[in-house]
Amino acid sequence: MSQEKTYRPDGETIRICGIYAENHAWNQRGRALVERLGVPRIRQLPDSGSALIVAENGLSLLVKNDRGRNMHVEVDFTTGKWRRRIASVRREQIIRAMGRNADPATTIIDATGGLGRDSFLLAAAGFQVHVVERNPLLAALLEDGLLRARESRLTRNISARISLTCGNACHFLEQQQNQAAIVYLDPLFPTRKKSARVKKELQVIREIAGSDDDPTRLFAAALKGATGRVVVKRPQHGPWLDDRPPSYSVSGKIIRFDIYLVSAKNR
Repeated sequence: MSQEKTYRPDGETIRICGIYAENHAWNQRGRALVERLGVPRIRQLPDSGSALIVAENGLSLLVKNDRGRNMHVEVDFTTGKWRRRIASVRREQIIRAMGRNADPATTIIDATGGLGRDSFLLAAAGFQVHVVERNPLLAALLEDGLLRARESRLTRNISARISLTCGNACHFLEQQQNQAAIVYLDPLFPTRKKSARVKKELQVIREIAGSDDDPTRLFAAALKGATGRVVVKRPQHGPWLDDRPPSYSVSGKIIRFDIYLVSAKNR
């Protein structure tokens, strides 16, 4: 029986048993994932631990929930829940954090992509979004979600406004030639204990990607890379990133967005 192991493609950590194909879904894509992630194909689902599932309708990550039952984490922006959020996207906090007079054609770099939820909302509001995700497994799930979205009439135009890079966001920002107007950050800081409010998918992201190795460096790179503002997502009562007070904040019941207006003198 396959056991969960640690793999390090491109220096990033992946803890997974392997890649499993449902029915006859093993194809060129499955083989490409084995090569890209450096994770073996497995012929049987593990009793414990996680596995990347290749199915005819896309990818999902098999994990165990708190009761030990199988749970599939996937990126699917074509569901009814997403259609409702898209319809009222202008009321989303994150959109207001980008600026009341922000040009919809503005380019935003989401330097902490994760599963792409925030990026998709930004693209639904009309922004051009470039997502950077350092963990290859999360990037593969997000890439799959964007491919699904491009096959749906309702979401293909939104997904067309999103591009994805799998790599180190600090390096990406430091090497950017064409600076973006806005850089968005959602740093994953370690939590002291599990909270009932923390959704299972967020727990999965933390377990896969861990905390950001150097949020201070990423923040500094964002401030240099943005021409207009840096937007940082924080818990409502969480500390400022790097103890730096924002220009202003957009707050909700659970989270807030700290906005750092960037000028030439402090970049």
